[in-house]
Amino acid sequence: MTIISLLIDSPVSPMTSLLPLVFVIAVTAAKQGYEDILRYRTDNVVNSSPVTVIRDGKEAIIKSQDVIPGELIVVERDCDVPCDLVLLRSTDPHGKFFITTANLDGESNLKTLMVPRDLPTVDLPEMHKLGIIECESPTTDLYSFNGKIELKGGEGRVLPLSTENVLLRGSRVKNTECVIGCAVYTGMISKLQLNSRLTRNKNASSETYINRFLIVILVALIAIVTLLYFLKRYNELFVIPKLTYLGDATDSYSVKQFLQDYLSFLILFNYLIPISLYVTIELQRVIGSWFMEWDLELYENETDQPCVVNTSNLNEELGQINILFSDKTGTLTKNEMNFQQCSINGNKFLFKKTRLEDEETKALLDINKFSANQRVFFQALSICHTVQVASGSLEQADAGTAKREPVTAIKSGPPEMYSISDITEESHNASQQSELNVGHTIDNSVSAHPNGVNSTIISSDVNPLLVSDDGYGVERRKRPVVIKRSPNFARSNRMNNGAASDLNINQTDPNTVTNGVEPTTNFRPISLQFRRSTSEKDLQQSWEAPSGQAPGHRRAHSYGAPNAYLTNPVTASTPPAGVLFRSPSTTSRESYAAPTFTRQPTILVRAESQRRKNEIRDFIFTLDYQASSPDEKALVEACANLGMVYTGDDDETLRVRIVPPHMDYKRPFAKPREETFQRLHVLEFTSDRKRMSVIVRDTDGKKWIYTKGAESYVFPLCANSSAELVTKTDAHISDFARLGLRTLAIARRLISEEEYQDFLVELAQANSSLENRKQLSEECYAKIESNLDLLGATAVEDALQDDVADTLVSLQAAGIKIWVLTGDKVETALNIALSCGHIPPDAKKYFIMECKNREEMLLHLNALDREIIFGIGQECALLIDGKSLGVALAEASSEFRDVAVKCTAVLCCRLSPLQKSEVVSLIKSSNENYNTASIGDGANDVSMIQEAHVGIGIMGREGRQAARCADFAFAKFCMLKRLLLVHGHYHSVRLSLLVLYFFYKNIVFMGIMFLFQFHTLFSSSSVYDSLFLTLYNVIYTSLPILFIAISEKPYTEEKLMRTPQLYKKNTDNKQLHWPYFLMWVLFAIYHSVIIFYFAFCFFYYNNVLLNYGQTVAFSCFGTLLMWTVVVVVNLKLWLESMYLSFWYIFTIIISILGFVVTTVIYNVINLDYDTDIYWAYNNLLASLPVWLWIIVTCVACLVPDYTIRMLQRALNIKSFSIFPGKQRKLKMREKFESTYL
Repeated sequence: MTIISLLIDSPVSPMTSLLPLVFVIAVTAAKQGYEDILRYRTDNVVNSSPVTVIRDGKEAIIKSQDVIPGELIVVERDCDVPCDLVLLRSTDPHGKFFITTANLDGESNLKTLMVPRDLPTVDLPEMHKLGIIECESPTTDLYSFNGKIELKGGEGRVLPLSTENVLLRGSRVKNTECVIGCAVYTGMISKLQLNSRLTRNKNASSETYINRFLIVILVALIAIVTLLYFLKRYNELFVIPKLTYLGDATDSYSVKQFLQDYLSFLILFNYLIPISLYVTIELQRVIGSWFMEWDLELYENETDQPCVVNTSNLNEELGQINILFSDKTGTLTKNEMNFQQCSINGNKFLFKKTRLEDEETKALLDINKFSANQRVFFQALSICHTVQVASGSLEQADAGTAKREPVTAIKSGPPEMYSISDITEESHNASQQSELNVGHTIDNSVSAHPNGVNSTIISSDVNPLLVSDDGYGVERRKRPVVIKRSPNFARSNRMNNGAASDLNINQTDPNTVTNGVEPTTNFRPISLQFRRSTSEKDLQQSWEAPSGQAPGHRRAHSYGAPNAYLTNPVTASTPPAGVLFRSPSTTSRESYAAPTFTRQPTILVRAESQRRKNEIRDFIFTLDYQASSPDEKALVEACANLGMVYTGDDDETLRVRIVPPHMDYKRPFAKPREETFQRLHVLEFTSDRKRMSVIVRDTDGKKWIYTKGAESYVFPLCANSSAELVTKTDAHISDFARLGLRTLAIARRLISEEEYQDFLVELAQANSSLENRKQLSEECYAKIESNLDLLGATAVEDALQDDVADTLVSLQAAGIKIWVLTGDKVETALNIALSCGHIPPDAKKYFIMECKNREEMLLHLNALDREIIFGIGQECALLIDGKSLGVALAEASSEFRDVAVKCTAVLCCRLSPLQKSEVVSLIKSSNENYNTASIGDGANDVSMIQEAHVGIGIMGREGRQAARCADFAFAKFCMLKRLLLVHGHYHSVRLSLLVLYFFYKNIVFMGIMFLFQFHTLFSSSSVYDSLFLTLYNVIYTSLPILFIAISEKPYTEEKLMRTPQLYKKNTDNKQLHWPYFLMWVLFAIYHSVIIFYFAFCFFYYNNVLLNYGQTVAFSCFGTLLMWTVVVVVNLKLWLESMYLSFWYIFTIIISILGFVVTTVIYNVINLDYDTDIYWAYNNLLASLPVWLWIIVTCVACLVPDYTIRMLQRALNIKSFSIFPGKQRKLKMREKFESTYL
C-alpha cells in the first residue's frame, strides 16, 4: 500500500502506511533474531564440546563438530559418546565395558559391550594402522550393526563386528575408566541423529483461526472497495451531471482514472486489516514467556533451574492440548529403586535401613538375629544377579575404611558429630524393641574384685558427642536434652584383637579407668520404662558409693558424662559385707531409684547406631554398584545395608562380606567374615521366561540354583514347597502390588552332580544347534529350573517423580488423554503406569503383543473396538509392544489410530525413538485435528518432542538434549500441571481477547469511514487526518490491549489448579470460533453507526458549537469522531477484561491522554501535514456541548454491553465477560469467575 500511495494521487499521506509497516517489521525481526540467538548458543554448547582424539600416537583435544569418520576417539568414564564408534580397546582386562543408553532407548540399566574377539593389542602410535573397518550404510535401527575389520600387518584375518562392539552416540560409558574406538558414523548420519526428526517451524493452531478471520476481512475489504467504486461511477454517470453547479462532467474515462479511483478506496480502507496485530501478538508472546520463566512455581531450587521458553510462538498452544505423549524413564519416574518389603517363609517384613521389622510382632531384627530362612533368603538376593562393582571402587572403599580412625583415638581435627534429630528414629525403634524383649535375661560376665565386689566390665569408649572440637580432650558440659525414655542396647561380646591387646587394667586401684576395652559379655536389652539422665554434678568419680548411701541405691549417674559408663574390673567372686548389688530393675520407680549399670549409655548407643548406618551407606556408595536392572541394584544394596555386602566378582567368584552390627567405635568392616561362591551359569532373563537364575557352587562343593522372577512363572516351579507357603506368599505379593510395588518371587534348590552334568550336555547340544537354538536353550533352562523351594518374595518401589500421580490425574480430569511411549519392557512399564495413576486401577486392560501381520492386528483392533462400544462407561487401557506397533504403523495405521484414541490410556513399550515420533505423527494426521504435546528428558525423546505440536523437555540427569530441542523446558514433571492448567489457560484466553479486539477496533475505525463516503458522493476522501490514521493502532489503542493480553486472569491460579475441568473451556480454540467473532463484529458495526450518526446529527442540526459563536470546520468533525472512537474502544476493552489493576486503568488513561496530547500539539503547530486542523481541537475542548455529546455517545455505545452482561448474570449464563459491579476494586485480583461464551 505504501508503494501504491506513492504512485497515485493518494487520499492520505504515504507515511500513514510506511511508518506502521516499518515498526511491525522491526519488532518482528528483533523477536525472531533474539530467539535464533538463544538457539545458536545452545547448539554451540554441543558442537563445541571437547573430544579427545589420538593423532600421531598422541592425544589431542578437538571440537565435537570436527570429528570425522576414521578418528580414534578416547571416551572416559561417565562421559557421553560424541559419535558412533567401533570399540578397539578398553581398560578392562577382559575387554568388557559397560554403558547406559538412557538417551537412546530410555533405559538407564547397564549394558555390556566388548572389544572384538581376537583383536590384537598394539601401541597407540600403531593403532591407526591396525586395519580397515567396513560397515553397512547408516540405518535408524539402534539394535543392528553389521561390519568387519580387515587386519593388516601380516595378520590377514577378518574379524566380524556386531552390536556388542559398537558404541552409539548418546550412550554413556560406565564402570570403565577409558575406552578407545574408531568413529564410523558422525554428525547427521549417526544413529541417534537419524532417529531424530528435522527441526521444523511450529505454528500455533490459533493462527489457523486468525488466518480465517483475515481472509474474511480481506474479502470484506475487496467487497467494500468494489462497492464504493461502482457507487462512485454511478454517481459520476447519473448524479453529478444533474448537479449543474459542479459544471460539465467529463466524458472521457481512462484506465488510469479507474486505477486512481479503485486504488484510492483500497488505500483508504486498508486499515481494516490489522497489520499491527502481528507485532502485538509477538510482543505478547515474548513478554508472556518471560512471565513463565519468572514463575517461582516453575523454578527448581535444588538445581537453580528456572523454566526455559525456547519457542514463545506456542504459548497459547499450551491451553489447547488434547493428547499428551510422555516418556517414562526419568520423566514419570526417577529411575531409583528402593527396597521396601519382603515375604520370607510366609512372614512379612518391612525394610528399616539396616534391619527388618516383623509386621506382626514389630520386632526389629539385624543380621545377628536372622533365622536360617532369613539368612538363606538374603543370601539368594546377594548372589542371584549380574550386578557389577565398578572397577577400583572396592579398593577405594577399603582404603577409606583403613583411613578412618576409631573415635577413641586422639584426632587433630573435629570428630564426626551426630545430631539428636539424626538418631530420633533409632531411639524410637529401639524403644519399641526394648518393649518386645522384657523376658530376655542378661548374661553378665563377672570378674572378681580384690575387695570382693562383683562388677560387670563395660567399655569406656569416649562418647563422640562429648569430644571437644580440638580433639585433644573431653569437654564436660551439661546435656541440653533430657531423655526420659531410652532404648536398651548392649555391646557385642566379641573383643577386637587390637582392642584386647590395649587392655590395661589396674587390679589394685578401684578408681582406675579402663580405656579401650570392649565388652566381653553379650548383654541383651531389657525393658526400661523410665530413665533420667542428670548432669555431671551428680557423678561420682569413684566406684564407691557416697558416704551414708548404700551402693545399691545410688542416684542414677548421667550417661552423658564420660565417667558415667566407666567401671572398674574386680577379681573377687563375692561381694564384701555391707555391699548390696542389685539385679536389673524392671519397674519405673525401681529403675529411677536404683538403676542397673549393665546397659550401654543411651545417647552413646544411638550415636553408634547412626554412625554405623552412615558408614554402611558410605561404603555402599563407594562400591558403586552397576546393574543391568535397577531392581537388581536395589536388592543388592538392601542386602548390603542389612550386613551381606556383595563386593564383586573375580573370575566368576562371587564374594559376600558378612558385616555384623558391631556396637563399638571400630569400623564395622575392619575384620568381616567373607563368603565366596563360584558362579557357574547365568540363565538370563527373557520376556518369555520372565525370570533369571544363577547356578553357583559354595565352599563345600555343593551346587545350588537360585531363581527370581515374576510370581506367576516361579510359583509353578516350586513343587517342593507347601501349598500353604505358596498361598501366603501370593497373598503378600498381592498386598505389595496394591501398594504399587514391583514384586519378584525367590526360590532355590540343591542340584546333584549327575543332574548338573546332564544339564551341561543338553545345553551344549542346544547351543550347537543351527535351528531353534533359542527354544532348545530355554527348554534346557526350564528343566533345571524345576522342583524349587520357595524362599519368599521382594517388594521394590520405583520412586516416582514428585507429585506425578496428582499431575496425571489432574491432566486426565482436564480432558487430556495421556499416552506413555517408552523403550522399557511391558512388565516394567505396566507396573509404573498403574502406580503413577496413568492407567486407572479399575480400567480394563487390553494387550496387543507379538503381532506379525495385518490380519492379526485387525483382529485385535476389532475386538478392542467392540469392547469399547459395548462397555459404555468402562475405562479401557491399551498396551502394545514395539513389534506390534511396527505392524500397526506400516499396515493398519488409520485403524489403529481410530481405535487407540478412544482408549482412556495408551501404553506403548519397547519403542525406538523413531517409532515414538511416528506415533505422534499418526495422531496428528487424524481428521479430529488433535493438538498434541510430547514430554521427555533424554535424547531418545527428541524426535517425538520435535514432532508434536508442543515439545516439552525435562532437564534430567541424563543430559539436556531434550530440553535444548524442546519448546518449553523445566526441571520436574509435576510442573507440567501448572504450565498447562494455569499458563496454558491464561495465554489461550489472552490471545483470543487480543485477536478479537483488534478486529473489533479496526472495524469501528473503518466503519465510520465507510459511512462517511455515502455523504460525500463517494469521493474517496478521508474523514480522519493522516496523523490519526498513523497513530490509531500504534499509540491510541495499543497499550491497554497489550497490557491486558499479558495480565488477564479469568480465574485465580489456585482455582485453576484445584479445578482442572476449567481447562476444557478453552480447548479447541473455542473462544476463536465464528460465534465469538461475529459477536464482536456486530458490536463494532453498532458502535461505528452510533458514533457517526450521533456526530452527523449533532453537526447537521446545529454546527455553531464554538464558544465564540462561529461554526465548526470540517476538521473539527473528523477530530471529534476520532476522539470518540478512542474513548469508546478503550472503554469497551475495560468492560471485556476480567482482571483489573491500577496499572491497567493507568494504560487506558495514558492512551486517551495520548490522543489528547498529540492532537493538541499537532493542532497548535501550523504544519501542513495532510489537512488543516489548526486550533480545531482546542476549540472542541473549550466547548461544553462537545463534552456533553461525548458522554451521551459513549453511554449509548456501551449500554448494550452492560445490559447483555447483566442479563447473563441474572440467568447465570457464562459469558465472554461480565461488566464489573460495585465489588470490583482497583487492585490486582480476580473480578468475576466467569468464562467466555
